[in-house]
Amino acid sequence: MKFSEPQYLEITPEWKERLDKFRDEHKDDPVGNVADHVLFEDDKVRIWEMKLEPGEHSDLHTHQHEYYLVVMKGDLVAGVVPEGAPIDHFIGIVPPEGNTVPVPKGNTEWAVNVGKETYHEILIELKNT
Repeated sequence: MKFSEPQYLEITPEWKERLDKFRDEHKDDPVGNVADHVLFEDDKVRIWEMKLEPGEHSDLHTHQHEYYLVVMKGDLVAGVVPEGAPIDHFIGIVPPEGNTVPVPKGNTEWAVNVGKETYHEILIELKNT
């Protein structure tokens, strides 16, 4: 797995409408886990795994610490943010060989598989950040 700068799909008016609709339909979701389940945890890191089939989404979650996402497979994954968030929705393009992406702490979002392939990632949460 290599590290490269993330690539993003342009958010067209159609994509914005679709992502806004998802946000509006889920606006009352409680904040939950950043991924499906924990694979390992100690005092320094918590390692999560997440798999999303096309159309599936994660819990609404907040990145409480800094993370590295090790993206194993997929094609398109959206970050949908609540209304009034300091960042906009985004759609990440997953390279065929996967990618490793740093994620700063602080943002709240849903991860939504808007692609046609299963999305699979390992999240490394740096607990001391």
